[in-house]
Amino acid sequence: MNTRKHMSRTRTLALAGIIPLAALGLTGCTGTSGSEEGADVEDVVEQDSEAAPYNGALDSEFYDAYQSYVGEEVTVSADVNEIVSDASFTIAGTDDTTVEALLVVAEGDGVEVEPGAAVSVTGTVMESFDLPTVEDDTGLDLEEDAYADYDGENYIVASEVDVEDS
Repeated sequence: MNTRKHMSRTRTLALAGIIPLAALGLTGCTGTSGSEEGADVEDVVEQDSEAAPYNGALDSEFYDAYQSYVGEEVTVSADVNEIVSDASFTIAGTDDTTVEALLVVAEGDGVEVEPGAAVSVTGTVMESFDLPTVEDDTGLDLEEDAYADYDGENYIVASEVDVEDS
């Protein structure tokens, strides 16, 4: 009997020591990851949404997923295809793709680019070009005749256009 009491007492003491340690261990398991200590969910989501959804060449990958980027800010690299006006131009797909040229309307004071120049365009992906709507949205006064061929086409409203060094 003496052995039984001793084992029972040992088990009781062991359990008394393990239970608090187990409770402390479980409080550290919250099911979240990352180092957003003290951050709100809105802060974390905002940080993730600041990253551009696409940053790359105007190629088949971008063209095929175009609808998923509508309303999003992207950065697209391509060569200037044609100058439409002081405020806009088209960019062409890479040589190894068959994507159509994409209209770029630059916000602000316009942009100085030359056909064939390599550019990086950062802006909002838009669909269904409508001249009056674009003029209202950008504050630009665009010449109607120059944009007749782009009615209903996809386009980007550029907040930044960088000419890449050759």
